[in-house]
Order: sequence, then structure tokens, then C-alpha cells
Amino acid sequence: MNIELKYDDLAGKQNWYGAEILLGMTFEYLKAKDKILDIGIGTGLSANGFHTLGLDVYGLDYSNEMLEVCRQKDIAVDLKQFDLNDTPLPYASNSFDHISANAILYFIDKLDDLFEEVARTIKEKGIWAFIIEENIDPSKPEIIKKTRGKNGLITYKHSQFYILSLLKKNGFALLKKIEFIAENFQMEGKSVSFVLYVTEANQAN
Repeated sequence: MNIELKYDDLAGKQNWYGAEILLGMTFEYLKAKDKILDIGIGTGLSANGFHTLGLDVYGLDYSNEMLEVCRQKDIAVDLKQFDLNDTPLPYASNSFDHISANAILYFIDKLDDLFEEVARTIKEKGIWAFIIEENIDPSKPEIIKKTRGKNGLITYKHSQFYILSLLKKNGFALLKKIEFIAENFQMEGKSVSFVLYVTEANQAN
């Protein structure tokens, strides 16, 4: 099985529609020739939709393997190998009209530095849209909960309190929020709930 089938088909088998949900919820804010940075672009599942709409897609990912698959699809203007735990992002300030992250942020524990970098590199009124696995336990509003999947990878649940505080701190206004379940995406034997935030950079950075 080639790499593209390994990752793209797995998403289908898990009934993972994050890319479609992200595109549908941001569609009204996008226009052809906008520059969008896809953080954790992987094999391009989300980027393909942006490309189809005529956006200029830029992508970051840790895996050179997955970037090569994305490169072969010819949907991105530029792709860079990059560890998202590092900062700064390898772009100048105000580089992008929009920035997205499709279910990659749960691999990062503290998101403070990344949100600051998104605020730096996005243009005023740009859309910052991202999907996370949210910890909605109201008794632990600031806690980041660590879990382990069957594959041994460590993932993190970020509380709504934490996310909203990061948005406010970095000048983003919440436009939309939707929760959805990936029925075949299992953590500890249970279907996982994800949350999409669609936000707008409401001040110049």
C-alpha cells in the first residue's frame, strides 16, 4: 500500500470528515487567489478543497513522507517540513489571508506560542480556522488533559476556557463553533468529539 492510500483511505475508513466540515464552515470567507497556510497539511486532505476553490495553498508538516504525497497532488504553491512545536513559523508577518489547522493541534500541549505566530503571520480580517479535540469538563477550565491512542501517540484535549483565552489574547474574534463526532475514530474505545473554531483576526498584527 502506498503512502497516499495509507493516510487518505484511513481517514475514509474512520468516517473522518473534518476537511469537508472545515471547508463548508469557512467557504463564505474565502475567495480565489487568497493565500492560505494549512498547518499540518499532511497529504493535503483539507488543502485539496482550498485549491479547488482557487486559493493559493501553502503548507507545513513534520512528515517529509506526507509532504511528498501532497506535492505529487500538485495542489500547493509551497510546502515546508517544519516541527510545529518550534517557533517562529518560517514566514514573514502578515503573509497570509487565512490559516487553517485540521485536527493537528491535539498533538501539541501548549498552544500559546503557535497562536501568537498565527496572529503574527495572518492579515487583518483573516480567518483562523482549526479543529481540536476539546476537553469540556467545566470543573477543569484551564487543564490540558493528556491521553494516549492505540498507536501510542500522545494527544491533548484543550479546554474551551483555554482556547477562548488564547483567541482573546491574540486578537481573534469567534465567528462560528461546531462540535462533531468521528464515530470510527476511537480513543480508549470511545468515539471522539471534535470542535471546529472559525475565528477572525480583528486587529492588525
